[in-house]
Amino acid sequence: MPKYSFTAEGLADTLTPGEITSARGTLSAPSPQAAKKTIESSLRSRGYEPTGTITVTLK
Repeated sequence: MPKYSFTAEGLADTLTPGEITSARGTLSAPSPQAAKKTIESSLRSRGYEPTGTITVTLK
């Protein structure tokens, strides 16, 4: 399975309203679209709402 790098900008903290942050990392996924869906789901489960861009690139 290919590895992807991602950068997520403009993450609104749902537990602390008004706080905005960003994240970056790597993951394995079958496609860039699947990687993006996984990233969005993971961020939401941690209390962040993606309000900016999520960039996914093949590593």
